[in-house]
Amino acid sequence: MKVISIIGKKKSGKTSLIEYLIPYLNEYGKVGCIKHAHELNFDFGLDFDTSTAKDTDRFFNAGAEVVIGTSEEKAIKICRRGKTVTELLTEMAQSDVDFVLVEGFKSSNLPKITLSEFLDDDLVDNIIKKVGLPTDSEDREETIKEIVKLILSLDEY
Repeated sequence: MKVISIIGKKKSGKTSLIEYLIPYLNEYGKVGCIKHAHELNFDFGLDFDTSTAKDTDRFFNAGAEVVIGTSEEKAIKICRRGKTVTELLTEMAQSDVDFVLVEGFKSSNLPKITLSEFLDDDLVDNIIKKVGLPTDSEDREETIKEIVKLILSLDEY
């Protein structure tokens, strides 16, 4: 499993870069994503208003530590506590993915791509590439292909 962290200032294009990378990496295997956020607002159909909550919401609202909801097409897991990047990558490895794109976790030891000028570049370890996400689609595609090539060359996690 190859893992890379995408870091940068707020609104620098981290999510867009990951969104662009996924279809290209899908040509080489399964892709998983991890997002680190200081505040995480869920919009997965979870409803914390007890008057309109569905069964899985009700389980969580009642105090369950972990709730997993599943259907024929999708599954979702929500936990009461956050997890370390190491714990999350262990779960990803069990999910049989070939690539993990991590948004954030700038203090981790993961190899990192930084978008635009990250404020504390000198304080962040293991930056392997600095990029600006071009707005022109042809230039952007070239940048994405270059990053995919870099990811393919990474050592296994």
